[in-house]
Amino acid sequence: MIEKLVTLKYPYLNVNMEKSIESELNKFLSSIDKKNIFKSLNYIIREMASNANKANLKRVYFNTNDLDIESMDDYEKGIKSFRDELKKNYSRYSEIAEKQGYYVRLDFLLSKGFLIFLTSNNSPILPVEKERFLEKLSSSIRITRAEDFLDIEEIGGSGVCLSVMLLKEIGLDENYINLIHDDKSTQLKVVIPLSLISKQEIDFISDEIVNEINDLPQFPEHILDMRRSLSDDNNEVNFTKISHIIKKDPLLIVELIKLANSALYMLPKKIYSIEEAIRIIGFKGLRNLIITYTTNNIFMEKYKAENVKKIMNHSYEVAYYAQEIAKKFKMNNIVDDAYLAGILHDFGKIIINSIKPGILDKIKKICTEKGISRDVLENLTRGYNHSINGAKLLKKWGFPQNIVEAILHHHVPKDAKPEYLVLTEIIYLADIIYSYLRNEYNFKFIDSNILNNYNLNNENDFDFFAKSISIQLEKIIA
Repeated sequence: MIEKLVTLKYPYLNVNMEKSIESELNKFLSSIDKKNIFKSLNYIIREMASNANKANLKRVYFNTNDLDIESMDDYEKGIKSFRDELKKNYSRYSEIAEKQGYYVRLDFLLSKGFLIFLTSNNSPILPVEKERFLEKLSSSIRITRAEDFLDIEEIGGSGVCLSVMLLKEIGLDENYINLIHDDKSTQLKVVIPLSLISKQEIDFISDEIVNEINDLPQFPEHILDMRRSLSDDNNEVNFTKISHIIKKDPLLIVELIKLANSALYMLPKKIYSIEEAIRIIGFKGLRNLIITYTTNNIFMEKYKAENVKKIMNHSYEVAYYAQEIAKKFKMNNIVDDAYLAGILHDFGKIIINSIKPGILDKIKKICTEKGISRDVLENLTRGYNHSINGAKLLKKWGFPQNIVEAILHHHVPKDAKPEYLVLTEIIYLADIIYSYLRNEYNFKFIDSNILNNYNLNNENDFDFFAKSISIQLEKIIA
């Protein structure tokens, strides 16, 4: 007995259709209270649908170029140019596929205590295709650790392995993926017993990371004293006290005077007075300066300066973008929080890079190529999730919950609590702008709902906005 069924059918796949699949899957799992497996299943189903679509377009390509797909000589000849040709002329081959009646169909079913996900296409699988699929499936069995998966050189061939690893995360293995085919169609089927799925989402975190965070020192007492004073509503009363505390820290004085005289404030003349610098920067600006200065010092004392500087430079830029997004969209009440969350958002990386050098760069490469959320793959790698680790560190240091939440979910804002969603979305966008400007992030992978919230309705709008605030930053630091 089928208790619930959702069917989606497309002549081919494009960005909008992929987002439609994601949305329908999210609704389907939410309706049966299984949203906690969405991240894993979303990638698996997208990979299955993408392979089905490529199988159809491969037939179109071979027919269009007068190649016999059942001839091994023609197959080896055609497959060499197929991927590059598809990238160049995707629209052309998709239109032909639609005219010739090709389709990709997805079925989401709930039946007798099982979740069943079927992806079908109307191209019979070739023996060579079946053999290669089974080889990849067999390879995935041998990969027992995510670290081994990260060493796979051919990113394009890693989809099956990653799908199996994600199944393992929810208590399954490769035996729950079934290939079904006849002389008219091909199906991939994933069957998930509901009894194996835990309702509770687990924040994976490595014991090594927990120990490392516990070993990091707390903020110095005079810094904590300043934070408490700056949290007081009656700032004029605390002005003298704060100036007095700052005078105890010569390096902080240097940073304060340097900031006040920076291009950010465009003063007509240089200032050298602590009191005047505080008045110019303001109490919220001073709070952000103190936090940045202190955390930077803590990390510099414990970790390699090169690693800390690289992440801090990235964080300063993201913080500026976050601040400007908040200003641009008149969210004046969270401008300072946006800047602070931007500064702090990647602190978890500093810790991870000290324990597992290079692991986050490998994860980034795969996630960029495959369009998968970084937190999914970071969780698989023995809990080296920089968002979770950063949030845990900020909790230890007593940061407010809105900042902790923004750091925890800055790669997947929809997981944030409603009251923290806006700040989290701003950090998400600011972080993506940084990568997009360096051609490290494809526009099609950006959450379209968030783009719409900020009236960035197409790539031209987003590109103009990203470059305009980048130019503003360049003028400040020039």
